[in-house]
Amino acid sequence: MSVHTSFWIANMILSVVSVIVLSGLLLVYAKNFRSIKSTFSVGLVLFGVLFLIQNIAFVGLYMAIATSEKNYGLDMAMPMLALNVTQLVGFGVLFRISWQ
Repeated sequence: MSVHTSFWIANMILSVVSVIVLSGLLLVYAKNFRSIKSTFSVGLVLFGVLFLIQNIAFVGLYMAIATSEKNYGLDMAMPMLALNVTQLVGFGVLFRISWQ
């Protein structure tokens, strides 16, 4: 396995972890919506759903790139990995704050 493929697989794994964290966020937001019934809660649920859709789509995209015969290389994989790490940290912080 080449180095760039390893980075695409790391991107895929981070996106899957983001999907898991976002699913937890959605559960918290849905529970809050049922008890509070505010438009802010609806916005949070929509926020979670849209990011969940994005990350599910990215898992498929990363899978296609990792198995592609084209060499997309580290020039593209490393910035995407940095963005995925940043996104996951943000979702993690948001989940921790929302859980409390």
